[in-house]
Amino acid sequence: MFRGIHLLAMDAKGRIKIPTRHLGQVTKICSGQMVMSIHPDDPCLVLYPLKDWQQLELKIGELPSLNIHTKKLSRKLIGHAIDCELDKIGRILIPSSHKNYANLNNKVILSGQGKSFEIWDERAWKDQIEKIERLSNQTEVPQEISKLSL
Repeated sequence: MFRGIHLLAMDAKGRIKIPTRHLGQVTKICSGQMVMSIHPDDPCLVLYPLKDWQQLELKIGELPSLNIHTKKLSRKLIGHAIDCELDKIGRILIPSSHKNYANLNNKVILSGQGKSFEIWDERAWKDQIEKIERLSNQTEVPQEISKLSL
């Protein structure tokens, strides 16, 4: 499971280094083979180990293909997917098209999301957290979350 938030520097070529904390796990799970795509709803990228990405693709493929929400999800998530492999020192290359989509600058946030990562521009991440905080204060907490014991 990928957990935690990491502030990373993106180099001039658009590479980021997977934190040491996760590097061994990524190597073990997928031999460094990962898939990157754009997030269908948020201005960030998603990064999955290959086997978890393949499972997600299968689930999307089982959805009704003529449904507009399925089309949106498929076109954004699968249509923008690229294979990426860790280099010898544990970096991945973010293509310029993906950097542009997420408005990535030299400081990025790598956020563990369990089976995947999100990649955010540092400022956009802070804005998103503030936005979620404001919105969550305006709506009632769902029963499922209220039942969760921490």
